[in-house]
Amino acid sequence: MHAQTSTQESAAFDRIYEKVPTEQVARLKTFRHTHPYKQLIVGDTKWEYISCGQGEQTLLLLPGALSVGESTFPFITAFENEYRIIAPSYALSLSMAGLCEGVSHILETEELNQAHVFGGSYGGLVAQYFVRQYPAKARSLILSHTFVLSPKLAKPLWIAGKLVPVFPKSLFAPILKLRLNKLLLSKLRIANHPEAEFWRAYLNEAIASDLLKKVFVHQNKCLLDLAQRPQFAPDDLKGWPGKVLIIESDDDPAIPARDRALLRSTYPTAQVHTFRDAGHASSILKREEVFSVIRRFLHNVI
Repeated sequence: MHAQTSTQESAAFDRIYEKVPTEQVARLKTFRHTHPYKQLIVGDTKWEYISCGQGEQTLLLLPGALSVGESTFPFITAFENEYRIIAPSYALSLSMAGLCEGVSHILETEELNQAHVFGGSYGGLVAQYFVRQYPAKARSLILSHTFVLSPKLAKPLWIAGKLVPVFPKSLFAPILKLRLNKLLLSKLRIANHPEAEFWRAYLNEAIASDLLKKVFVHQNKCLLDLAQRPQFAPDDLKGWPGKVLIIESDDDPAIPARDRALLRSTYPTAQVHTFRDAGHASSILKREEVFSVIRRFLHNVI
């Protein structure tokens, strides 16, 4: 039965990635083979995370919408020769406080006292809460294409939390594909980016797994949890000595100008790098520049 399942999974993978350049598929397969997940039980919750890399300092990579550590693999491969890397997949039964507690336990298990904390998109909200809950474990904070959650969003998040769980997959999957197309894929196609087909397939693989609806419900629950707490403010980190880097785009469809301005005002001493015409996809469209900006920032953190 196991062999049959593996064969079926392999056939499904080949079908999803059939239009993707061979070398890009090979790169993903190699990454999965060389970066297996480790497991950790925290309380009664199972966590999975990627632990790799080398160096005296640690880079904690908090994933965005897909909620899996593997989705940060471009960053992992770019920085693992210089830094220890921790890339967790979020356990899907917890609050935002529970998420951050689990991440803290992973660092302790790996005997890592401090980490540079990177969060992109949804991961940026997790990162902001983590540094407030565990400031001694955060050496610096890197926020990419993210925002500060307003209490005004509590009601729409509550409504979404009631509606989405009862959505049939036949309705949820197409809505999700439209959203991802608007945020990411359309920008890559317009730019004729060589990885456009890869990322379409990668997202389709996630949607086909049936897990993404559970991920969305979990994220909505954590965002509602966050919206019901006091809004992040500049004074929250008054005694924290770390530095902050904000990465944004001037045309991000997910983070409008008002939200970008609020994020900057929440971290008034932050270094800000604004990309032009990169949408929500600067880490793909402007990858080498993004890595260069992060690398310079990390090298300047004392």
